[in-house]
Amino acid sequence: MKSQEKAEKPRKTFGLSLNRELMLEIQHLALDQDRYVNELLEEAARDLLRKYRDVRKVSK
Repeated sequence: MKSQEKAEKPRKTFGLSLNRELMLEIQHLALDQDRYVNELLEEAARDLLRKYRDVRKVSK
């Protein structure tokens, strides 16, 4: 199903600069989890957006 999801959702290339130590930790986590770094970064971005959406809901 993952390959179908990737085919259905358009992707946008985005340049990113991260602290070297942070990037190394993410790369090691990706290896440990047998996942791509990109997958982990997308998951982190979704979690960040959810966090701030939840904060806005509480503060309204």
